[in-house]
Amino acid sequence: MTLESTAAAAVPTLPPGRQRRMVRLHGGRSEPVAIFLARIALPLILVLLVVTFSVLEPETFFTVANLKTILNLQSVLGILALGLIMPLIIGEMDLSVAANLGLGMILVTGLTSQQGLGLVPAIALAVLGCTVVGLVNGLMVTRLQINSLIATLGMSTIVTGVVSAYTNGGVFYADIPAGLLKIGQSRVGGIPLPIVYALIIALVVWYVLSSTPLGRYLYAIGGSRDAARLSGVPVKGLTLLAFAGAGLLAGIGGVVQAGILGSGSPTVGPPFLLPVFAAVFLGATAIEPGVFNVWGTIIAVVTLQVGVTGLALVGAPFWIEPVFTGVALIIAVSSARFLRGEAL
Repeated sequence: MTLESTAAAAVPTLPPGRQRRMVRLHGGRSEPVAIFLARIALPLILVLLVVTFSVLEPETFFTVANLKTILNLQSVLGILALGLIMPLIIGEMDLSVAANLGLGMILVTGLTSQQGLGLVPAIALAVLGCTVVGLVNGLMVTRLQINSLIATLGMSTIVTGVVSAYTNGGVFYADIPAGLLKIGQSRVGGIPLPIVYALIIALVVWYVLSSTPLGRYLYAIGGSRDAARLSGVPVKGLTLLAFAGAGLLAGIGGVVQAGILGSGSPTVGPPFLLPVFAAVFLGATAIEPGVFNVWGTIIAVVTLQVGVTGLALVGAPFWIEPVFTGVALIIAVSSARFLRGEAL
């Protein structure tokens, strides 16, 4: 079995009598109407939200400053989401990414302010520590055969406990190096650096997933693990790599978040969990419907923040953000499952 046949082996035949409504695209290609509509639905929703809130709050929402604020606020979530899509692509879950981000933030602030370590080695150790957490997740899944949901949930709890023990429940805010603040608060051409980081990482991850054998192997594993193994794909090794990649980007996100806040709090990381899953699953309904993909994820991250920011500016109550994000996650998961079925 070749790699090219792996994806085909994972695709069931269409049940007898089932017909799809098709739409013809530029170049003579055609695809199901549901897939075509889904491909453009999320970008259109984003535009609709921007127009709606711009009309309702033109002096506060529809400004360049607010746009930069929206993108800056979600840059760390975007980085974390780009890490999360790697295990999801191969059909695994990682519930530890948010806690792992918190670990990276605490390590870089604690090592510099409490242990007096230089900024560069502190960043390296923080990112390395988060990558090791991801690698351990992968080892539990591949070597111990523990379900990824259980393994990463347990790891999330462990990491949260370690962070609480290291900080003793306090916040690191004194003696934070100026270089760390520059990482999170500087601008290039008026654009906050966190936005630049997120864009660069998005381009790298997109290139790897779309234009390299590694990306094709990861998607092949997600399509059919057994078929990928039979075709010679190193499934266990790439599973380890996917979890380690999620840990790596969680660590980078933690460092950037520490630079944005100028402090390290043990409570910052875990609340990222619901929004990051909402963004990734919502992103799987757009651009490449039914598939976890980079640009759909980025659009979803921005859409969620636009919705939350706009609702806050029009006077929505404080509890609207978790409700809005939770509803988005439920809709996203349901839509992704439907679209995956339509794509088969």
